[in-house]
Amino acid sequence: MKAIILAAGFGTRLYPLTLDLPKALLRVGKKTILDHLMVKLDTLSAVDEVILISNSRFYRQFLDWQKTASYSKPVHILSNRVCEHEKSLGAVRDLFLALRSGYCGSADFLVFCGDNYFDFPLGYMLLPALGHRESAFVGVYDVKDSSLAKECGVVEMDEHHRITKFEEKPTNPKSTQVSIGAYFLPGSYRLRVYEYLEIEKRNPDKIGDFIAWLTVKERLYGIEFDGAWFDIGSKASYDAAREYVESKNTKVLSSVKEVPHVRA
Repeated sequence: MKAIILAAGFGTRLYPLTLDLPKALLRVGKKTILDHLMVKLDTLSAVDEVILISNSRFYRQFLDWQKTASYSKPVHILSNRVCEHEKSLGAVRDLFLALRSGYCGSADFLVFCGDNYFDFPLGYMLLPALGHRESAFVGVYDVKDSSLAKECGVVEMDEHHRITKFEEKPTNPKSTQVSIGAYFLPGSYRLRVYEYLEIEKRNPDKIGDFIAWLTVKERLYGIEFDGAWFDIGSKASYDAAREYVESKNTKVLSSVKEVPHVRA
């Protein structure tokens, strides 16, 4: 299985923080957003390679990150050759670039949006996916607030957790369950990506639009996650993620008691 990280955005809503640094390399606590994800991926034996898609402006920064990273899995960093926000290919075309790169073959693939922070184990998603590899799975989180759901891809599910509807940023969300930007797709679904882009000429901008289209074509299931999740698309959400991680680290440190030395 391959893991594909979509990190080719320009982070315009986070300027000036992201004028010279990609969102994925912003720090949340002591790690970058990318490192938080890589730590989780590195523990998954089913994943043998990671493919990261960058734009050309930030390509060198990711290469510099790679020189200091010490993960067991190979990480292939690819540039989509776009240097300006206005000429962005869109997340679905970036996904297609990864699938056509020669690194994926016919393998199943996990897809992650590179600007998300979450603190739950990826094994929660991988176990059901490995048991039903003919179906697609979407990581889902309950934001418990319709006003927050409006800013996300909203998921509606039946009693079997099959996704009956997926809507990107709806005006009137029918659910507070939203996509966290983590997906499992069988290897055969690369043909669906091709169909979406090249045959039906659909909007390549948001991965959520592709998932919404795919819901009508295939069986997709939602996997609900607990814990914390932050879609780092604005300064407010970035600050909230940093505050959460810092408070979490403070609690851990305060719970560590000093143990006296014992002479043998």
